[in-house]
Amino acid sequence: MYSTRIIKSTALAYFFLIALSAAAWADPLYVEEKKARIRSGPGTGYTILWEAPRYSPLEYLAKYKDWFAVRDFQNDVGWVHKDSVAKGKAAIVIKSKVDIRKDPSVDSPIVFVVEKHYIFRVIRVKGNWLKIRDTDGEQGWIHGKLVWMAP
Repeated sequence: MYSTRIIKSTALAYFFLIALSAAAWADPLYVEEKKARIRSGPGTGYTILWEAPRYSPLEYLAKYKDWFAVRDFQNDVGWVHKDSVAKGKAAIVIKSKVDIRKDPSVDSPIVFVVEKHYIFRVIRVKGNWLKIRDTDGEQGWIHGKLVWMAP
């Protein structure tokens, strides 16, 4: 008879096989609500692993009923309900301090400065530059190498 560990390992392997093949065609997701509860499984009965704030970028891995398996910028994996997210691009700052500029150029004036882990909704892409908007509605441009976005 199979042990529980082997059954769980096999189920996990199938999940990741499906997830990796699904990720190739899926659009990235971002948290649309004020916050989203990321759970250990596809349902409200599962443990809340973390809460992701608005505009958090999430990589789509798989879908089960009304739930998406997602991965965040730290490679943490969990499940989020479809009503908490939207398809589209968002970004999180991965450098210590980053200048947000008026236009997509290093010569453009700085509009404001943000710290590591600051989150934005991406509203336009121009070459390596991203036009972004934060949760307060502030907008500007950031270079793509300074952020993580879901593939």
